[in-house]
Amino acid sequence: MNYNQATKFILSWAKLGRKEYLKDLRQCEVYLKRLQFFLDLIGNPEKQIPHYIHVTGTSGKGSVCLMLDSILRTSKKFVGTMTSPEIGPTQTRWQVNGQAMNNAEFAKILTELKPKLDTYLTISPYDPISHFELMTAIGLYWFAKKKIKWAILEVGCGGRYDSANVIPHKDIAVITNIGLDHTEILGKTKAKIAYEKSGIIKPGCKVFTMERDKKLLKIFEKEIKKYKKNTKQILKTLTTTSYKLQVTNLKGTIFKYQNNTYKLNTLGQHQVNNAILAIEVAKSLKISTSKIKLGLSKVKLPLRMEIISKKPLIILDGAHNPDKMETTVDAILSLPLVGGGEEGVIEKRIIPLFPPRNLSRVYLGKGRERKVFHQLHLLIAFSADKNITQMLKQLATLKPTSIAITKFQSPFKQAANPKDVEKLTKKYFKNTKIKTFNNPFTAFNWSKKDTIKSDILLITGSLYLAGEIQQKLTN
Repeated sequence: MNYNQATKFILSWAKLGRKEYLKDLRQCEVYLKRLQFFLDLIGNPEKQIPHYIHVTGTSGKGSVCLMLDSILRTSKKFVGTMTSPEIGPTQTRWQVNGQAMNNAEFAKILTELKPKLDTYLTISPYDPISHFELMTAIGLYWFAKKKIKWAILEVGCGGRYDSANVIPHKDIAVITNIGLDHTEILGKTKAKIAYEKSGIIKPGCKVFTMERDKKLLKIFEKEIKKYKKNTKQILKTLTTTSYKLQVTNLKGTIFKYQNNTYKLNTLGQHQVNNAILAIEVAKSLKISTSKIKLGLSKVKLPLRMEIISKKPLIILDGAHNPDKMETTVDAILSLPLVGGGEEGVIEKRIIPLFPPRNLSRVYLGKGRERKVFHQLHLLIAFSADKNITQMLKQLATLKPTSIAITKFQSPFKQAANPKDVEKLTKKYFKNTKIKTFNNPFTAFNWSKKDTIKSDILLITGSLYLAGEIQQKLTN
């Protein structure tokens, strides 16, 4: 099987009929049972990996995984990391020591696993494993072949019955926070969602969270009590008030936490919260502060407020639910007044972030002249199952000059119809130029055409959209 054949096989497997994730709450355990049956057929790779860190939450879980990956690799640990969804070819969701699975490895693994999948269909008492369950099996199989020592796994959805929860043990369970996303699957309330996500807690693991809602923390503690009486010894709740932001600009963020200074090469103050989670997890693993600092300074967070151009400022962002969009909007509104923010000074905003075109500079006295951003343009696409209305309301606070509405092309996720999104958009953007497109890159070119060097073009609403634009620009 070559690479193209392997890719086609993955797509064909996804079309097989099966019980889909959490469609019947009375039969949820079947998801893990059917995946375990397949893992048994391929030699139980999940049992060959000594250490696991498992990360769930509504927002930030991918960033925390990548931060921990960088820290652990800096401390010379042999690490495999699995995130989702992929932001390019299928095999980009897995990496070992910072390197994604290549095409040849992907084809070889699918060639080895296909006979086992055929056997599964013949002898399994269950329906076919899902596409996501197969992705998990491939990742674990590759990690075992590579003989990694640490696996960092991001939950796809929920936690309790998510395929990554098939692992037999874990050192660390991280629950970043709880918000209202995937409500059609996980439940309509934060309490129900917290219950599903708390399911990643297993015997003997340490639990870290940034969630501060006491009612939700009690749900975590109840789960912990199944395995240990003294919850205080195993649950570490972190707050976001114990750090000092020192510098934030287009080059990154510098903050002070517990008398140590850390640097992130990423935009957005919300990433500091994710970094603190990663810091505390790393400290629990006895990793030195110097290694933690170095690891965080090296981390790259693709499609998380990723700057791909400075003149104009073009940002690729995968925010796809109201919690994530809130941090995206805050990050844009918190940009330094300086066009590019190269000085790295945090200043009190004294004029609107996006002034009229005839106001291109602000004078701060003593000959200091600083350029400001002019106007904001949006390129957006959403998944059909998301809270699009709420995200549009959040984006409306940015008062964009133009909005290009499009759709992504993923075979695994249904995109919202651009015309339907346009109808909603016109309710909240009264004096904005709006145009719809079926092709993301055509939409990108339209937005960029009206974007001058001192403007901002924000591409957001979906990791799939941002990933498609990134792939087109890099190919």
